[in-house]
Amino acid sequence: METKSVVFIDSNYWIYLFDKTCDEHAYVVDHFKDLYDTASLALNTIVMIEVMHYLVKRLGPTVAKEKWQVFSSIDFIIGNLEFEQLDPIFDVLSKFSHTGIGGRDATILSFMKEQNITKLCTHDNAFTKIPNIEIIDPIPKEN
Repeated sequence: METKSVVFIDSNYWIYLFDKTCDEHAYVVDHFKDLYDTASLALNTIVMIEVMHYLVKRLGPTVAKEKWQVFSSIDFIIGNLEFEQLDPIFDVLSKFSHTGIGGRDATILSFMKEQNITKLCTHDNAFTKIPNIEIIDPIPKEN
């Protein structure tokens, strides 16, 4: 039996997937169908909160609730943020802040390192400057 690769999915990807008004939606929705069938999906609670915030603010609580229920029911490899993880996150932020990586991004990179995840699905160009990770971006560069 073939083991599925693990891909961490950044918040912008989920936002584009759930918000049909985004120009990027068409690229992500087609890509997600393939990704869901071929990979194990990973994220952390910080990404989930970012997506939750966007959905409520942009789409309103009623539509957001429907999308949130779909999102939160997906079988993820999930990273919960614990106090003990803050020092490794600080180390990642200190090492890569010059690349445009911020605090939330550092939580992603730290979790990926902890879980030996090397693939990241994102449209955030700051991550392209991080060594030893493969960026998966289904959106053409002009978008």
